[in-house]
Amino acid sequence: MSKDTLKDSVPEGVLIISIIRAARGVLGWTQPDLAERSGVSLVALARLESSAASPRLSTVSRLKAAIEEAGIQVIEGQPSGGFTLQVSAKAIETASESASRS
Repeated sequence: MSKDTLKDSVPEGVLIISIIRAARGVLGWTQPDLAERSGVSLVALARLESSAASPRLSTVSRLKAAIEEAGIQVIEGQPSGGFTLQVSAKAIETASESASRS
């Protein structure tokens, strides 16, 4: 399968949802945590993550900003058709704080 075929086979919405879930997991955040930090309603986030709604650009931008503020950089297309999360020391500290609250 060529790189272009692989990229075309993964819908953008699926990729976005995967990125959000992975970043939340790394940070140890629940959906309410991310909703609060991003200013996106919990209902909108839950619908997005369950694929009940298509991601809106404004919603994705707010979620991405919250994730980046916490110290995670998303690198799309690495590996081909996928993504990589670059986790900073700040993100590790955030995850540690989240774990200690649980």
